[in-house]
Amino acid sequence: MSDKLIRMRFLTVILALFIVGTGCKNKHAYFEIQGKIVHAKGAKLSLKQLQIGNQNPVLIDTSIIGKDGSFYLKTFMPFDQALFVLSVENGPEVYLVNDVPNINLNVDIDHYKQYKVEGSPSSIQLHNFLDAYSSNYKTVVQKVAVYDSIQKTEAADSVVLVYKQEKDAALKTINDLITANVQQAINPALKSYLLAKSFATMEKESIAKLVAASKEQFKNYKPIDFLETIIKQQIKQTPPLYALLNKNAPTFSMMDNYNRSFSLDSIKGKYVLLDFWASWCKPCREENPNIGKAYRLYKKRGLEIVSVSLDSNMHQWKTALDNDNLYWQNVSDLKDWKSPIVDKYKVTALPFNVLIDTTGKIIAADLRGRDLTMKLNEVLPR
Repeated sequence: MSDKLIRMRFLTVILALFIVGTGCKNKHAYFEIQGKIVHAKGAKLSLKQLQIGNQNPVLIDTSIIGKDGSFYLKTFMPFDQALFVLSVENGPEVYLVNDVPNINLNVDIDHYKQYKVEGSPSSIQLHNFLDAYSSNYKTVVQKVAVYDSIQKTEAADSVVLVYKQEKDAALKTINDLITANVQQAINPALKSYLLAKSFATMEKESIAKLVAASKEQFKNYKPIDFLETIIKQQIKQTPPLYALLNKNAPTFSMMDNYNRSFSLDSIKGKYVLLDFWASWCKPCREENPNIGKAYRLYKKRGLEIVSVSLDSNMHQWKTALDNDNLYWQNVSDLKDWKSPIVDKYKVTALPFNVLIDTTGKIIAADLRGRDLTMKLNEVLPR
């Protein structure tokens, strides 16, 4: 997951979330905030609702900070529990949830992240969450950016693996934080906000489980219903997993480039990269150097490669073998897309490959570039 993708996923969901109306009635007819704000650079205060249905926060009320720092806001609002932002003129913003009618807030602008909230359990939870999320999110962005960068270098896979593990650990930390807070949240507005955060860093299936559990808890809260719609659409749009993944690789026999019969069963018990390509396939030819690199790196650790060509012209096939220096096992029945192996292995486009483990099971598919060598480094014995 790239840094750019993380940011785009979060922005998309947050903006989309503001398109939906709410649906869980607040039992209080008003919302009252009072307290002190010291060292403010301006005297004006504004209270805005992050209203579902509007991309921009909706102004609810304004006030003035007294000379002693005291302030008071009281807004009549016979509508749903929601998320609010209290903005200080020329200063920071504080996020609050109207889970109670009265909230006491004390802020020192010089140390605003340590603001104190009293009376609102959900606002307190949100404060603690945002404090932890902020530092962890910065770590995720940093680790993802470094990993994306190192992948593009010639660094050894063992080095790249270290950065991948650091990236994965950072993602796990922030996703565990989100999951714990979603599960602890007892307010629908807070829960929907936390769920929206999950879209930036969490896998779709994990998000779907959290959304389903939240929907069960708050059956008529429209923002959660909408998030359910979003995640279902995203899962539906996700390409399905390779049909033969985690299944036994179909056996086959085919003639090789020396006119000898080859059977996949002859190398049973070994790790096999079964690579589908053709001489006429430009992306295949561009990927061949990476296949060669993988073979050079991992043949001593037991890797076997079998390249299956979907060519129909023997001369063109063999010329490509020589030009691309494909010196491992090569086979073809020269039947192009009419080859029976196409249906056997569910090949729909080239290049394509599957990785078979020592038990004969397909454990990965469609591995390209660094993803291929990283997977081999992960699974092959040392």
